[in-house]
Amino acid sequence: MPPDRLRNLEYLPEPEDPRMLTAIDPDAPGYAPSAYGATLNEAEAWRNATVETLRRSKPRPWGLLVALCMVSLLILAYPQMTVFFADALTPDSEWAYENTNIYALQDEYGLTGEDVRVCIVDTGFESEHPGLKGANLVGYRDFVGNDNSIVQDRGRDSHGTMMAGILVANGHYRGAAPNVDLIIAAALDTDGKTQSETTVADAIEWCWNEMDADIISLSLGGDPDPENPLGSLTADAVSDALNQGVFVVAAAGNSGGAGTGVTDVSVPANVGGVIAVGAVDINGDLWERTATGSETEGADGNVRESPNQKPEVSAPGVDIISTSDSTYSIPYSSSTGTSDSTVFVTGALALILERHGAALDTLDDPEQVILLVKQALAESCQPNPLQGDGHHLRWGYGVLDAVAWERAVADAIVQ
Repeated sequence: MPPDRLRNLEYLPEPEDPRMLTAIDPDAPGYAPSAYGATLNEAEAWRNATVETLRRSKPRPWGLLVALCMVSLLILAYPQMTVFFADALTPDSEWAYENTNIYALQDEYGLTGEDVRVCIVDTGFESEHPGLKGANLVGYRDFVGNDNSIVQDRGRDSHGTMMAGILVANGHYRGAAPNVDLIIAAALDTDGKTQSETTVADAIEWCWNEMDADIISLSLGGDPDPENPLGSLTADAVSDALNQGVFVVAAAGNSGGAGTGVTDVSVPANVGGVIAVGAVDINGDLWERTATGSETEGADGNVRESPNQKPEVSAPGVDIISTSDSTYSIPYSSSTGTSDSTVFVTGALALILERHGAALDTLDDPEQVILLVKQALAESCQPNPLQGDGHHLRWGYGVLDAVAWERAVADAIVQ
């Protein structure tokens, strides 16, 4: 073989002994088809089939380009896709707003709570939550860590953010009064408890004395002392707010049910002028752990009279979906308790004050204004057939009906 032909040889190691190389001449014509037992036509058919198979198996540049484009589009669309699917897959609690006629009251008069100042005392507020970015936050103070440089919710379960969402959310669902002037007093720690009673009392005073709140919403409380039910700093702070004509809505408490030793609604829901709120489920049935009120203020206190019997009203408080930790892929969570039901009543009251606040301000006595609104609430609640006639120590006067409450207030003002 001429030397120049040796340059074109390829060398392949033998499978059994890699040290031995076999020389292959890629330009060699090979054996005739007859050496393999085939005719020329059969050999040509095999060759054509092999060439076609190899052609089809080769990647095409345009196919790779299409694949790259598709991947790029998916990357660009991912944020929108996550928002879409999160919204589509997230349940909601619109039934709660519908069952209480809150949405009906909003729609009937175009009410949103505008210019009504509501102060929520809780674990804080997560302002970056996508469902809360439109909230009109006009005041925030951290009573636990004294860090007012950043609005935050220090609650491990985002309790404050969930309560605020029931009131002012305007994204995945519409809150009870989304356009109120929202004030947040962060007075509960990571566990949703108070470091000291002074902290909550100071927060309540700040709500009305410095922030001029119309309503203070308290999804909190403690077990009352039967011997001294109103002898606490929190009760004193609430009484001061009521004396100034500020409405206070508070959770009746989650201490009810079999085997409980608690004899009344929570402090400060047990204060006379406060609207104490129990909880019902989607069917209007009483939640098993909603607190039981007492007929008297303490063991030997005065008998409570309408419209200050405890609790005053029940509202949805079971499996309520609301705004939660915004770092979750779906930033909404479910909550159950009288904390939730409290905010529905707060929202309904905010709508009523938006419509009738100016007329109520013409009345001279602030305590009489509160009494008028509470009497209207007692007359407008929808009683459950199981509660019997009149007030019930767990149902209150019945379940919240925002439309009927507004009409009862309007009638009382005219009278």
